[in-house]
Amino acid sequence: MSIYFETVVTKFTENLENFRSVSSDEKNGNESTILTDGKSSAKIVYAPDVKRFYLFKGEADCGEDDFSEVQSYFFELSGDKASDLREAVSVANEFSENFGSGAPIVVSIPSSSRIASKKERESDETSAVYFANRIPSVLPECREPLLQHKEHYEMLLPNKFCDEVVNAAVAKLLSDKKQKAKTEEFFTFLEKMYNSGDMDVKSIITMTILNNITGDERIEYVEGFLSADMNKAWKAARRYIGKEVKPEKESAYQQMSKKYREQLESNR
Repeated sequence: MSIYFETVVTKFTENLENFRSVSSDEKNGNESTILTDGKSSAKIVYAPDVKRFYLFKGEADCGEDDFSEVQSYFFELSGDKASDLREAVSVANEFSENFGSGAPIVVSIPSSSRIASKKERESDETSAVYFANRIPSVLPECREPLLQHKEHYEMLLPNKFCDEVVNAAVAKLLSDKKQKAKTEEFFTFLEKMYNSGDMDVKSIITMTILNNITGDERIEYVEGFLSADMNKAWKAARRYIGKEVKPEKESAYQQMSKKYREQLESNR
């Protein structure tokens, strides 16, 4: 059992004191544990190929086919053991909080009028989180603020993180013309993520990050790093400044879940 999986299971049982582990398994790199309090059962799984933890719920002593998926959580090792362990604790806290709730959980986001439901948060834990977690690879100064953000909210809120942290870093970057190479690297990364991302990622990149760049001189400077198609998307996004763009209906979360379920079937 990996230290991160063990941390999730241990913290989950600390939060829900009546639960104890009754079986554990490791197959094809996937780790799983079933826990019960005698009335209901929880199954926690880590599938490294899709970089996600999964939480399932069932009746006490239920069979494998009788578990229902409650939630998944994107988890990828960063190379920083301490931060990865903190993230594993966040996984457990999120799972234990949501395990006993049959209805969507409403969470108030501090310093914001937006209310995010459990469903929205699950949708947000797809490529939007994947995107935000990779920003420090091109903007290292965002690494520590990212850890602080996760610790404060006990989850990653990609749009809020980009609005509060990334935009400030980008503004500083654009103020220093000596950082042209780093600037080009960042906007190349941004365009790559835009092309591969879902609607949430595209919205964050265009409306939250690019639309925060103002002034004809700066806009012209940034446009020089982007392709014609990307500049076209940015120009179109400017019409929506101040308006909310709804995320895609079909999220990558369901796709990840489907892949994991198919994997379970093939391993039987």
